[in-house]
Amino acid sequence: MTEAAAELAVAIAAYQQGERGEALRISRTILAREPDNAGAHYVLGIANADAGELAEALSALERAVSLMPEKANFHVTLGNLYLSLERDAAAARAFRKALAIAPNSAPAHSNLATTLKRQGRLEEAGAEFRAALDLLRDANWRRPGAAGAITDPSQHETFQFVSRAKLAHDIEQYEYLLARGALPPAFESEVAAHREVLSELEGAEDGADAAQRHALSARQQARLAGSFNRLNHLPPEADWREAALNPALDLRDIQDQYLAAESPALIIDDLLSPAALAEIRRFCLEATIWFDCKENGGYLGAYLNDGFFSPLLFALVRELQQRLPDIFGRHKLAQMWAFKYSAHSSGTRLHADKAAVNINFWITPDAALEDEAGGGGLRFFDVAAPPEWRFENYNHQETALRAEIKRHGASARDVTYKCNRATIFDSSLIHETIPLRFHEGYENRRINVTMLFGERREV
Repeated sequence: MTEAAAELAVAIAAYQQGERGEALRISRTILAREPDNAGAHYVLGIANADAGELAEALSALERAVSLMPEKANFHVTLGNLYLSLERDAAAARAFRKALAIAPNSAPAHSNLATTLKRQGRLEEAGAEFRAALDLLRDANWRRPGAAGAITDPSQHETFQFVSRAKLAHDIEQYEYLLARGALPPAFESEVAAHREVLSELEGAEDGADAAQRHALSARQQARLAGSFNRLNHLPPEADWREAALNPALDLRDIQDQYLAAESPALIIDDLLSPAALAEIRRFCLEATIWFDCKENGGYLGAYLNDGFFSPLLFALVRELQQRLPDIFGRHKLAQMWAFKYSAHSSGTRLHADKAAVNINFWITPDAALEDEAGGGGLRFFDVAAPPEWRFENYNHQETALRAEIKRHGASARDVTYKCNRATIFDSSLIHETIPLRFHEGYENRRINVTMLFGERREV
C-alpha cells in the first residue's frame, strides 16, 4: 500500500467516525502532493457536502468523477449532490452513468427514481423504485431463483428488528394470500416460522407493548430469512384506463371551499369511483410491502420508494392535478404511503407533514368499526407548525407541538372515520389520529392512504 493509499484509508475512517475536520485535513494533505488523487478529491467532496460547503463539494466530486469515471459510487454521490442543488437533469445523468457501470446498484436505481419523481415522470420513477426493491428485498416466492441479496446497509436494520405487531400482521396477510392461492402451499413453512418467533417474543416480552421493537437473535433471523420483510407477493398490475375519482364530485365547489378557508381542511365523501376503491383496497391487502412498523401505535407503513405504487395510484395523482388544478395543479407529488393498523390502536401521533397539500383517504369498509364511536378518524387543530421549525420538530416532537397548540389556544376539529372519505388540507396543520377500535381480522384492519404534494414553506 502506498503512503497516499494508507493516508486515504485513515481519512475515510475518520469521516466514517464523524471526524469531518480530520478527513478534510488528510485529504488536503494528500492533494497538496498528488493533485490528481481521485480518492482524496472524493473524501474532500463528501466531507465538504456534510459541512454545507456545497460549491467546494461539487468541485471536488466532479473532479473525482473525471479522474476515475469507472467508479459507480462516485457517480451516485455526485448525483445526490446535484439532487440537493435541484439540478435534476444532471442528477439523472449521474445516476444513469452509475447504472451503466453497475446495473445492480440499488442506490443508483432508487435515487434515479427520486429524480424522476421530482420531474413528474411517475411511471418511469416507479420502474426504478421497483428495480431497487427487487435488488433489496426480492424473494424466491415471487420470482424463483431470486438472490434476495441485501446490497444497501441502510436496509439491514429492517431485517434485524421486529415487533409482535409486525409479525401478527404478516401472519394474517400470508394466511389471506395462501387461502386465495396467491402464495404456494410450501409457504406454510414460512408462516410456521413466523408463528414460532412470535411465540418466543410473547414469552420474552411479558407485559410489553406489542409495538415494541425487539432485536432478532441470529437463530431467529435465520429462521425468517426466506420471507421476513421480503417482496413475497405483488398482485398483477391493472392497466388502469377508467376514472379514478368519482365522476359525480362537484370539482368547482371543492376548489372554491378549499381556497376560501383560512386553515383549509376540506372533507370529501365518496372520493373514488367504486372500481378504483376496490382496486386500491385489493392492492393494499395483497402486496407484501409493509416493511415499516411504527413503535408508536404499532401500525405498519408502505411507501412510494418501497413498493406503494401502481398504475391506478399514479392515475389518481394525475387526476387530482388535472381535475382539481387550483389545489394540486402547481404541485408535484412529493410522497405517498399507506398505513395499516391493528384492531385497537392509538394511531398516528400528533405531527405535521413536509408538503404544501395533503390528501388522506380511508379504504376499509365501515362495517369493520366495532361501533359508531369506534374512532379512527382525524383530529385537526387550527394552527400550523411554525415555518421556522424543521422536519424533526414538527414530525417527531409531540410535546413541542402540544405546547404550540396551547400557546395559540387552538381548537380541535374531528373528522369521523368513513370509508372512501377524504380530507384535503394544508400539510402544515397539526393533526393526529383519533384512537381506533375496529373488529379483529385481517380484512378489518384500518387502512389510510396519504399523498403529499408540493413543498412546505419554511424560513
